[in-house]
Amino acid sequence: MRHSHRIRAAVFDIDGTLAMMDKETGTYTALPGAAQALADCRAAGIVPVAYTNGTFFPPAHYYPLLADAGLVLEPGHILTPAAVAARALADRGYARIMVMGAEGTTVPVQEAGIEVIAPRKGAPRVDAVLLGWTRDFNAEQLEAVVQAVWDGATPYAGSVAPYFAGAGGKRLLGFSGAIAAALTNATGVEVTVFGKPQTAGLGIVSALTGAAPEEMMVIGDDPKLEIRMGRKAGSFCIGVTTGIADEATFNSYPGDERAHVVIPSLEGFARNPWFQGA
Repeated sequence: MRHSHRIRAAVFDIDGTLAMMDKETGTYTALPGAAQALADCRAAGIVPVAYTNGTFFPPAHYYPLLADAGLVLEPGHILTPAAVAARALADRGYARIMVMGAEGTTVPVQEAGIEVIAPRKGAPRVDAVLLGWTRDFNAEQLEAVVQAVWDGATPYAGSVAPYFAGAGGKRLLGFSGAIAAALTNATGVEVTVFGKPQTAGLGIVSALTGAAPEEMMVIGDDPKLEIRMGRKAGSFCIGVTTGIADEATFNSYPGDERAHVVIPSLEGFARNPWFQGA
């Protein structure tokens, strides 16, 4: 299958698509063909961007970790849901936000000029709550974000994905999704999500590359996240089976939510007919 528009940007997921992370060491190993796929995109005049749905680290921390795995991306060309959320919340005029998350969430919010309030007993009132990935949290912090929402703060999350693909076939728990579920259970308020499958991140890719969403290919291992995002935006969507889903799972989704093509890995990426027609 070929895309009807000229492709000008390629949006790659990270975990399960470009690389796998060992959660014990925090290091990445490139998946087969990933480094060459990035190089082939550049050679064809297609700008590669990595857009992870994880907020393990601030965007700046991903560059050396991926480079150590042989995956080199240009400055500004790695996005996280926290970075997308921080930009959107700054645009909405929020001045003070309670953040329940590690530095992968707090740093982008601070860099956007927003005051970060830690979730704690007796914390000052805030305009909003932002949930990000963390595995170091306690009951007092959970109670603090719930209280903030009871007091009128709007709840947001970078991602509510239940898990991510990790090294050795292991799943990495998406803690922010679990916290969001607990928050909604306690308050009755649904959490607004900025990460995949929402399309806000592709707006940033457009600003970065000059490519409209229909001029992008979106490549990922999760049919619920990358593929849904890309299909919503009108992008050409490519599923890879190196992460959490096999081909049958990709193809089980309704036609308008399904990957246009499914490939076993990124090996030989540029030899595919839809790439040749890009």
